[in-house]
Amino acid sequence: MKKTRNTRQRGVILDILRESHEHPTAEMIYRESRRVLPHISLGTVYRNLNFLRDQGTVREIRPCEGGSSRFDRADTPHAHFHCVRCNALLDIPLPPALESLRFEEERISAVSLIDLHVIGSCSSCGEATTN
Repeated sequence: MKKTRNTRQRGVILDILRESHEHPTAEMIYRESRRVLPHISLGTVYRNLNFLRDQGTVREIRPCEGGSSRFDRADTPHAHFHCVRCNALLDIPLPPALESLRFEEERISAVSLIDLHVIGSCSSCGEATTN
């Protein structure tokens, strides 16, 4: 395994994600990181987010319909709720049955991640319209 070093840029990006509860996009992280590192590039932010995602430190949350990916700390297992009206992205607890999920299916060797997305309308937007 290739040894990697923790860079200042990576540390700043992780700090932003630890402090944020908004599931920021790479562009939002870029703008925030420039307050600490004025010369950081958007490409550096993307490379570091991809590295952190591949290491399992950060989760990339892809939007249900268009838009930019958003990022989240991968510190505790949880699901995400997407509001179809305002695009809010909220953390929600995993249902208890999924927290201790065991597969008896012989075709499945191991489960490394459960990625649950619940889609609807948040309390601020009211009831969702169905298509």
